[in-house]
Amino acid sequence: MKKALVLLMSLVFFASIIIACTKSDTPSSSSVPNESPKATVPVSPSPSAPAVTVPAATGEKVFLVAGGPDDKFGAAWADYGGFFKTNLFRRLLVLNEKVEPVGKDLAKEFTVSPDGLTYTFTLRDDVKWHDGVKFTADDVKWSLGMALKSASINAVFSGAFIKIAGADDWKTGKATDLKGVTIEGSKVTIQLTEPVGVFQLVMAQWPPYPKHLLEKEDPSKLHLSSFWEKPIGNGAYMLTEVQPNNYAVMEIFKDYYGPKPKIEKIKLQTMTEDKIVTKSQANQLDYMQVMSLDQVNEALKNPAYKAYPVDIFFDRYLQANMTGSDGKGNKKIADLKIRQALLYAIDRKALADKLFKGQAELLETKIPTKMPEFNQNVVKYAFDAAKAKQLLNEANFDFNQTIKLQYYYTDQQSVDLIDTIKYYWEQIGVKVEASLMKGNLLELIYTKRDYDFLYAGLSAMSLEEAYGLFHTDSPLGMQVLGGAKDKWDPLINDLRRESDPQKRKAAVGKLQEMESQFLWHMPLFSIKQYILVNEARLKTSKIFGNEWTNYDRKQQDWELLVK
Repeated sequence: MKKALVLLMSLVFFASIIIACTKSDTPSSSSVPNESPKATVPVSPSPSAPAVTVPAATGEKVFLVAGGPDDKFGAAWADYGGFFKTNLFRRLLVLNEKVEPVGKDLAKEFTVSPDGLTYTFTLRDDVKWHDGVKFTADDVKWSLGMALKSASINAVFSGAFIKIAGADDWKTGKATDLKGVTIEGSKVTIQLTEPVGVFQLVMAQWPPYPKHLLEKEDPSKLHLSSFWEKPIGNGAYMLTEVQPNNYAVMEIFKDYYGPKPKIEKIKLQTMTEDKIVTKSQANQLDYMQVMSLDQVNEALKNPAYKAYPVDIFFDRYLQANMTGSDGKGNKKIADLKIRQALLYAIDRKALADKLFKGQAELLETKIPTKMPEFNQNVVKYAFDAAKAKQLLNEANFDFNQTIKLQYYYTDQQSVDLIDTIKYYWEQIGVKVEASLMKGNLLELIYTKRDYDFLYAGLSAMSLEEAYGLFHTDSPLGMQVLGGAKDKWDPLINDLRRESDPQKRKAAVGKLQEMESQFLWHMPLFSIKQYILVNEARLKTSKIFGNEWTNYDRKQQDWELLVK
């Protein structure tokens, strides 16, 4: 039996004792004994540590990463970031590793009016798409219009773009032109109806698409287009070979306007997270973001690798499917007391300590407790099995029905977590069916919706993104959550228009108070990300940030050490 599973079973055994004995309304927040040891998070070796001999670089001179296609690649407006999309597409502005919009990219100049309502971007004139067609201001305006009508787009993007003058009329078909976006030669001017505090951040994350290749597509199905079988961008690398469900090859785009990379060829391997260890043991992975501490520790048994921990805004939670598979409402979990009961039934502190071993921090809201914006006065759901049973009875919960719990992470850590949550729920009398979600995740999560709860994660680029799915202008959020326009929209709008830190903190404080009234996302943990680098084969710039964003990794300075 695997070590992780042994640890899990000891946790489950102890949890069963606590559940059987709990009688108080305010039990201990954790069922883990105080003396329980925690594993050490990987860090750089101390000066006194024995030297580790790094093996010589081996293999072909091709940069090996994950991110290969399934049947096709994912579109770039909903799942907008990551290594592949950063290299394929460029944005008007550029981020640093702290997710700050600090530089210009496709735009060689830009200005913002004193009232924060007018943005003018002057585009470079030396940018080409990978098919040789010139990138122009028309691509930007057309892309903004398509983004407003897209059915698959990040909520921060849609929340910003809906504030463009004329956006509502354009989106609903009342207007034939998006009047708030005007172009004059290489200049794109965007007029907003009210300030958007993160508009520059958005323009450093959102990539324009090639109008000449996609303008005939239905915007509601743009993310499903055959274009994504071998997408064409304007970044440093272009796709030269694609083998669906296997791998793809990227090579330097000879007409790229920026600094030319030293690494000529990248191989994107189609792989699930559970392959990280075997790939690293075989030196078939040069660079990878990893969320499982167990996988990191296994990979580090190969002395070629080094792990770099990165603190990011990343939540793990259970997403409730409020609309049901038919879109008419999920009666099984519609009552708030049922969702409250299921959260009270999970000893989240024990799970964080035992399964994540120092990598995870308990979440009480969408905002991690270490962030200054965390509201200390929110409702907290300490482990209380007795209260969970009471709430289910008050809600007249049907104990004959089965709650479907799905997940899409494939690492052993996540499998153990799901098994334990299932166990906790079964201890309060709930029947649970747990299963791995396989296939096109966006379609399965937001269109088919064959689950009651989904174990999910969100890497937020801003406070707005943490709550974006709850706003009625989020097509994805409304498909699975249904919306509550009079409750969420005004508070999210207040946050979106603010740039002052104190006013933003006050706005997000109110949003956190609202969470307990809905529990659409049941908070579990915030966790660290690790960047795994094969330093025998790869020399990086040592700039590490959130790998799910489009930050500037200074990749032009990277080198493959294979001779």
